[in-house]
Amino acid sequence: MSLKDVFNSDFKINILTKEWLKNLTFQRLVYSIAVIFLSWKFLSHGLKALMIEDGFKPLVDVILPTIFIPMVLVLVGIVDISIASLLLVRNQPAVLTYAALYPLIPMTLKYFVTGELGIFSKFLMISCATLAFLTVPIEKKVLDYESEKKPYSTSTLIGAVAVSILMIIASTFVIYFLQDNNKDFTEVNSNTENENWRPFSVVAPIDTGINVYHDHFRTNETYPQEVLDGLGVNKWCNLTFEGSFSERLEADMDTCWNNLTTSDIVYFPGTKIIGTSPDGETDIHILDDPNDGHGTAVTGAVLDANPDAIIFFVEGFSDAAVLAAAEQPLVDIITTSFGPIGSVPVPGIEDATKFAVVTKKKIHTGASDNTPSPAVQDSTAGPPWSIGISGYAEEGDDQKETMSGSYPDVAADWTQVLPNHDDIDGYHETSGTSFATPRTAGLLSKIIQTLRSEFNDFSAGADPSIRNGLLINGTIGENQTFELTNDDIRNALNLSGWYPSFSTWDPTSGTTPMSPILPCTQVGWGVVNESNVIPMIEHLNETNIMADRATDVVACMNTNQQIREAYWT
Repeated sequence: MSLKDVFNSDFKINILTKEWLKNLTFQRLVYSIAVIFLSWKFLSHGLKALMIEDGFKPLVDVILPTIFIPMVLVLVGIVDISIASLLLVRNQPAVLTYAALYPLIPMTLKYFVTGELGIFSKFLMISCATLAFLTVPIEKKVLDYESEKKPYSTSTLIGAVAVSILMIIASTFVIYFLQDNNKDFTEVNSNTENENWRPFSVVAPIDTGINVYHDHFRTNETYPQEVLDGLGVNKWCNLTFEGSFSERLEADMDTCWNNLTTSDIVYFPGTKIIGTSPDGETDIHILDDPNDGHGTAVTGAVLDANPDAIIFFVEGFSDAAVLAAAEQPLVDIITTSFGPIGSVPVPGIEDATKFAVVTKKKIHTGASDNTPSPAVQDSTAGPPWSIGISGYAEEGDDQKETMSGSYPDVAADWTQVLPNHDDIDGYHETSGTSFATPRTAGLLSKIIQTLRSEFNDFSAGADPSIRNGLLINGTIGENQTFELTNDDIRNALNLSGWYPSFSTWDPTSGTTPMSPILPCTQVGWGVVNESNVIPMIEHLNETNIMADRATDVVACMNTNQQIREAYWT
């Protein structure tokens, strides 16, 4: 049977006519509902594709270079909207067959990207298309195989379905074999593979860029190839480490900076930095903005808390930037210090951080605003899966910083001395939740790394398909396992928080005194600094279990979580 014979059926149904409504029967009603649902799904999918929604980009990136993503998504959007229109005004067997089997393609791509199938929504579309086939109002029904002159026979239907299934299978195999093997990262989990190296933790700051020339980021270590492969490194930049910042930058323009693309994941030997720039909206990828050293300072705060952390730096502020870190199996913690001014309730990166934490089982630390605004509605600090960070005056009067978000999860060091973005050894004092947040990420990284060392865990991340969602996947002796998830670590963080006494308040400091009543509304579970590290480690390794928090604190923070869950889910 030829393709022409397969699709040579002559019904073309338009449900948007007076005649259709005038002759509406139960069979036509069922058909109409099924087709309208399919049309709506294709229309919504097409509009999102035309808008080049960030969530679609990784699906295309599985099989094509990043540069083609906008063009492909626009094409997909046009096709989907066309199918949505045809379903309503010129429906025919080929269109219905396409509608039934097309969902298998994005389902396959999503499986490659996330490890999830998303079966229910795809099954619903296939079911509706099947229902439309069975109720199509023509004189000879799909299942009526006795007439030789019916609009389309059972054999025609079977042929159309068979050809479509073969096309789906073929495309799946093509997708599988055309995947960039450099993106199919395997776990660095064998103790023998890394027996000559150390346990490690990977933190991913998402920010403006980073000054990779600064001494703050230098190291004598060269990361093992297994770790670099696990982080998807596809390019090395051997930097110049002599001369001034501008001299070094100029010396490396032709050999490094001018050659970088949005698909590059770059290792800078002699530093602790692996970087990428998926948004690609800067003059020089990865390197910090000449007029803004925010990302350099943020990364400095991470390494002040854990000097041994590996940095997977992502330049950008979008969902795509967060997803670039979320999709890395070895990344443990993502830290973001940007969001809507005043914590105004507008959409932000919450979808991407949810994917990172809920699906990929990582930790996300998000900065609350540099105003007293409540953090619960902030798209960076507010979602219940994120750890929202406010600020307090560590090494000052230990009170809440007035100009930092209220009712967060915890508060951390507000004012720090951090590296400059435009020289090689300079530092400056700076303040904000932007730096309290990565400081917290660094402390959590230190705890994770310490526990991995104690329990012989030589990999990183918590990817469900590789490490079963376990941030710590170690052993005790020869036969016993030791396992911890992001929830375990977050619970230990909550238990370790503490409230400074308001008696240390300095009225001239500009801070707000810690309230003796419901201080949780100011700093959440409490403040976090280096003093929290040992209690958290000893609690998690079960050598010294921390006491439960006071009942009023638990009630206050349970209310906080309930508000966030109601708002964000």
